[in-house]
Amino acid sequence: MFSEYIAGKGFDAIARGLYNEGVTSPSQLARKKNATDKWHGSSIRKILENPHYTGTLQQCREYRPSVTSKRRRSVNLENQIIIEKSHEPIIPLEDFLIVQEILITRKRRRPQAEVHLFTNTAVCKDCRRSMHFKKNRKGYVCGSYNKHGLKACSDHYVSEIDLTDKVITNLNKIYLKFSKENYFKELSEKALKYKEKIESKIIEINEKLNDKKRDKSNLVISLANGVISKEDYQLAINITNEDISNFETTLHQLSKDLEFQKIEKEIIDFKKSLDKFMKEGTLTPEMLHLLVDEIEVHANGTIEINYRFREPTVPSA
Repeated sequence: MFSEYIAGKGFDAIARGLYNEGVTSPSQLARKKNATDKWHGSSIRKILENPHYTGTLQQCREYRPSVTSKRRRSVNLENQIIIEKSHEPIIPLEDFLIVQEILITRKRRRPQAEVHLFTNTAVCKDCRRSMHFKKNRKGYVCGSYNKHGLKACSDHYVSEIDLTDKVITNLNKIYLKFSKENYFKELSEKALKYKEKIESKIIEINEKLNDKKRDKSNLVISLANGVISKEDYQLAINITNEDISNFETTLHQLSKDLEFQKIEKEIIDFKKSLDKFMKEGTLTPEMLHLLVDEIEVHANGTIEINYRFREPTVPSA
């Protein structure tokens, strides 16, 4: 690792090589709950900056501001515990010092990140990582592929021009739909029916849940009065508890749907943004984020566009 960095490789290139070679990652070695087999450039940097590999023991390098905090902060060098020649070195001190010099010379203020149209909107359909813009390819590739290579995911390449054309074409089609007589009214009516259907279902399930809770109370009374045996009680109470649990789960999901599906407001907001886009005629990052929630890119470059409104469908009875 040290020799590779001295030879000119960067953090990410070294990390990609270790991942492709199947070398155990630091998180796997530490047996973390969220351990991954992938190496990251940040891990490489920490290793290159750590004098431990030269035989020097350096303790109290970081601390947590509080017992509840998960973030660590660096400790000033004068407050650290440093013991030289505490163990056998595995890296020559000369190599370590050369690496530190290179790290210092390479440290510079990063240029301001160039914002591209589909940054934070386009994602890989397979691994769900954000798509990264590649200037030399004039398009986007999967973030996992860009970081870790083919072992992690395929490139899912799509050109920025093609992606822009597809989004604009789709937005024009939707605008034509909205322009049709009564379409907006029909969507609003569908949204209202959807809301009423869920509310009706919630009332129905609540009534069934209350009935089951009464049944449970009656079973307890029957057991106390000796009307039923313990065996019959246990059998009946298990079935009743299961029914109660199922009804509560259904109620929770319906309540979530009712809260999540604020469809009518979504439609109104979406139409306002769409009208603005058609008037201005330019797809900017700000306009894109108002209209599009996410763009999923398939391995073959085809895309799925998820807009910031969902056409409502009335659930079945």
